[in-house]
Amino acid sequence: MEGKRCLVTGAAGFIGSHLCRRLASEGAEVHALVRPGSGPERIVGIADRITIHRVNMVDRRAMEDCLKSVEPDLVFHLATPTRGLGEPTAEASRSSVDTILLPLIDLVDILAALPRPPINVVRAGTIAEYGHIAVPYREHQHEEPVTPYGAAMLAGTKYLGMLASQLPFPIVSARLALTYGPDQSRNFLLPSLFEACSRGNEIEIRRPDDRRDLIHVEDVVDAMICLAGDPRPGASHVNICTGIAPTMSEVALMVAEAMDADPGIVRLGKTRTGEEVSHLLSDPGMAAQVYGWRPKIGIREGIGMLADHFSGSLKAEVRSRG
Repeated sequence: MEGKRCLVTGAAGFIGSHLCRRLASEGAEVHALVRPGSGPERIVGIADRITIHRVNMVDRRAMEDCLKSVEPDLVFHLATPTRGLGEPTAEASRSSVDTILLPLIDLVDILAALPRPPINVVRAGTIAEYGHIAVPYREHQHEEPVTPYGAAMLAGTKYLGMLASQLPFPIVSARLALTYGPDQSRNFLLPSLFEACSRGNEIEIRRPDDRRDLIHVEDVVDAMICLAGDPRPGASHVNICTGIAPTMSEVALMVAEAMDADPGIVRLGKTRTGEEVSHLLSDPGMAAQVYGWRPKIGIREGIGMLADHFSGSLKAEVRSRG
């Protein structure tokens, strides 16, 4: 990535900030697209090594001005809002089109019109595009998303596949499994588990039998850089995942062990009679076959790494208060 001019949308987000940090460390010229009003906490430590552009992606004119000034070699599109898009309502569906689908179409349209279009575009997709179908999810399957978020993301993948032959650059959607790692919001399960274990608070796992394909953010960053550096025209989407889906009870107990916490603080709920167990699992075979990418960090190792990070953050927090 050395010397490459890289544009990252959603740069202040969880995955985007990790990607920016890696690109900067590899000598790339990083242009971070950040939504006005969003907090820069995750990228403040590298602010002197990147260029921050505060642009709202729903503002086409502002996007045009920004992209013309940057003229990126590589584009990583991670600006995909999820808040409020989990319930299948008409309002959420309209919002998903306005905030996910239309900005994506505008982005590729603007990039295609640049005097010097990018070499490659990598977009963060999601395991939620598959929805209610048999696991493990494979790229050739017919998807059945069950949320406006999943439906809008899938529509984006389909539109990009349709437009691919007309674009002056390849574009691929990385269908990410559930990503975890340092600096993730504590509204998510793993950070909330670490928080509870560090303080000795009880925490309930309401659906302990559910299974999730969990991938460490470092593996996700590796994959996105791999996809960007090895354009494969015609590859519209590829699973970025581990191919392994532990139960939530197994994950919770791994966190308690890694934090040296009493496993008794983890209370396991019971699956109700007739209630369907949720199983989210993708097949990483295409990523290995086409791009030579494979995940390197297993769930137990990743939880251990996160425990070290979390413990260090708590010690720093205590020192700052003292």
